[in-house]
Amino acid sequence: MGIKFLSGFRGYDNAKQHLRRSIHAGSDLTSGNTVLNPSQAFDQQACFVYLNGVMQKEGSGANGDYTLSGTSTVTFNSAVASTDVIEVVSYNFANPTLPETMIESNTTISSAQATYHNTSVTGGTYTASSDTLGKASHGLSVDDVINVTAATGSGTISTGRYRVKTVTDSSNVVLEAMDFSALTFSGNGTSVEYSKVHSQRVNNLTLINKVMVFLNGMLLVEDSDFFRDNQYITFDAGVNLLQNHVVAIRNFGSFSTPSSTDVSNTSIEIADEGIATLLTSDDFTSNTTAVFNLHVSARHATATEDGYRTAHILIRAEVNNATESYAHRAYDAGNISDEIQIKDQGDYSSVTSFTDGKIGIGITADSNRWSVILGNRAGHSIIAGFKALAITN
Repeated sequence: MGIKFLSGFRGYDNAKQHLRRSIHAGSDLTSGNTVLNPSQAFDQQACFVYLNGVMQKEGSGANGDYTLSGTSTVTFNSAVASTDVIEVVSYNFANPTLPETMIESNTTISSAQATYHNTSVTGGTYTASSDTLGKASHGLSVDDVINVTAATGSGTISTGRYRVKTVTDSSNVVLEAMDFSALTFSGNGTSVEYSKVHSQRVNNLTLINKVMVFLNGMLLVEDSDFFRDNQYITFDAGVNLLQNHVVAIRNFGSFSTPSSTDVSNTSIEIADEGIATLLTSDDFTSNTTAVFNLHVSARHATATEDGYRTAHILIRAEVNNATESYAHRAYDAGNISDEIQIKDQGDYSSVTSFTDGKIGIGITADSNRWSVILGNRAGHSIIAGFKALAITN
């Protein structure tokens, strides 16, 4: 497991990361080695305090290790040793119009989660026609995540992470991609090997472009120790998660009231015959039905090619009710085909639902969530962006 500390950044790196960073010995504290006035002011919205390299938990009394006051006082709940090293790191947000905000999530690993994580399984089968993984007494539940490491068969399931969509019985589950789309493998497989891996939902993660994940105070490395999968953080099987370990997730970026207003993203690259999940009900808190305006733009991935299409679509989406999830094209323009194609009311299942040569918007819904999909069958890769606004939630 790779671990890195903020204290490893050089001054130049601090500038690139917009960090305010100060380091002090325990002997620098006053009031019985409990009060520190850092050499650099901090922003309470995104401030991290480390004791001997381990991130501390903000809170008073038994609920934490320290409290913050103003922009220059850190008060520890218990006295630190004179030889301890205290590091205070704060992100310096430079956007005065829309300042960055941090969302905090802390999870204590349960006995069941610790047992589930990195459990290796062999002897599975894969049926392509139904995206079914077969394994007697699999012990899987809806939304569990597995990491397939091997499979035998032509065109069968490949190595990678997959989510359990539905549980058929104690020996079979239906899998889906991590973006909730249907799998597209054509061949059945035998000797499927996989590991069960811990994955947890983080509200508004798709709206925010920065995330830091700590295990017992140690900063983990993205795309090595953990992966961002839409609204979820999924841990690599090599990370040793034990009962009572604490996972602390800090995700932050520029947005306003993220649970109920606009949702947007840019620079979404979609290969030919590929899809991207633009947003789902998981992007909101306790959402069942939403009505909103969706603006979508796409261009040829080669900047010098003139292919493009832009559209305004009116959407109603409902969890567990695909037939009453609607999309209406208000207007669109461009020269990638003659229109952006719409698939709603249960007509979307995969990228092949769209006509060859077109790009399209599909709405899908099951018992877990509704999703809005952008599919590309234009014959070339595209770069896309979208904004959903006037969201009812």
